[in-house]
Formats: sequence, structure tokens, C-alpha cells
Amino acid sequence: MTLRADIDYRGGYMSSEFIEGMARRYFGDDVVDALPRYVRGKRKGQLKGYLQWQKVTKGGWVSVYGAAGNGYVERRVGKVIRVELNIPEWGAEPTPIAKWEWGHDVDRDSAKVKTYETKAA
Repeated sequence: MTLRADIDYRGGYMSSEFIEGMARRYFGDDVVDALPRYVRGKRKGQLKGYLQWQKVTKGGWVSVYGAAGNGYVERRVGKVIRVELNIPEWGAEPTPIAKWEWGHDVDRDSAKVKTYETKAA
């Protein structure tokens, strides 16, 4: 019997102080300050965007289909392993802004931020 890892998928809007602080921790002030802001409504002046992350809650086996070895053992319990920053679009796919990913075979300090080019509106 294989013990599988539990990975939680969480997320929140950038208008929250907690989410904004988390985005600044992973992507830096330059990326977060470049986000658009709400101009009307109850969130006027707050940042637009949605932050999603994955956190390991229980270690175990993670199956990876199509890869050599078909998986790996996840030992990073209680750690965030992936963070994505998007701007949601009504009726369309979200616009990706930045992504931070900590691969299972690399050191956390060597994880890099990938930013995407966005079209000017």
C-alpha cells in the first residue's frame, strides 16, 4: 500500500493584506507594484490579481505520469512549493503575471521567479 502525499491548493485575491504580503515575499515589490488597481467600488485603490499556491500538508509518494521513474517522494511537509500570480478575466483565461516553483530535486534557494510579458491595455 502506497502512502500518497497531500498537497493543498489554496488561493486568494490581492485585495487582501495577507495575500499581498505573500506575493511580495515570493515575487518582490517590483512585480506587485506593477499590478493594476481597482478604480471603482468597495476595493477602490487596492490591487487587482489572484494568487494561487500549493502547500504540502503530508509527505508521501507523488505520481508523475510520463516522466522517468513515474514519481518521487515528497518530504517538504508544511512548505509552499509553487506560487502563481494571475489577473482573472471575466469570461476568459486568467492572464499570468509571475510564477515561483520549487522543484522537488532542487534547493529552495535556487528556485527562480518566472515573469510573463503582458500586453498593454
